[in-house]
Amino acid sequence: MSWVLIIFAVMFCVHDITEAIQNANLTPTSTSSGDVRCTKVDVIAARQSFCPAQCSCSPLDGQDVFTKLIVDCSGAQFNQSTSSQLSHNITQLLSRCGSELSELTITNTPITTVPEVVCNLFKIRSLNFNNNQLTSLPSNCFTRMLNLTAFWAWNNHLTSLQVR
Repeated sequence: MSWVLIIFAVMFCVHDITEAIQNANLTPTSTSSGDVRCTKVDVIAARQSFCPAQCSCSPLDGQDVFTKLIVDCSGAQFNQSTSSQLSHNITQLLSRCGSELSELTITNTPITTVPEVVCNLFKIRSLNFNNNQLTSLPSNCFTRMLNLTAFWAWNNHLTSLQVR
């Protein structure tokens, strides 16, 4: 009989903790690594830390923060060193708390390839890479994006696209 009470007490506590997290609007989400949980605060902190210099990253508030990311580098001046840092920062930005993204926009940058981490965004529905310097896309990237319904890459230097 005492085992039944202990099991009931543990289940009751777990339920209360889960309910408290949901009520606090800090519902954790998995990252691409699957072992780290991100709250809204984590997502915003990652965007503030890894948004490339001279670029803007949004949104920084609201519920869209989990599902939407816009990196816009309009008017930025890049050289070879800052272009390399830009690619690194975009990779870091997408690697931290990005697994819930359904919309991704990266525009007005000198990147020549789509970062491989983009191919691991399994919930992505919309990709916008307009006004970059893309010359190629990662192999088999789109075959992993089963939810992808929209892709834009105007004003780039792409010569071919992968077809499923």
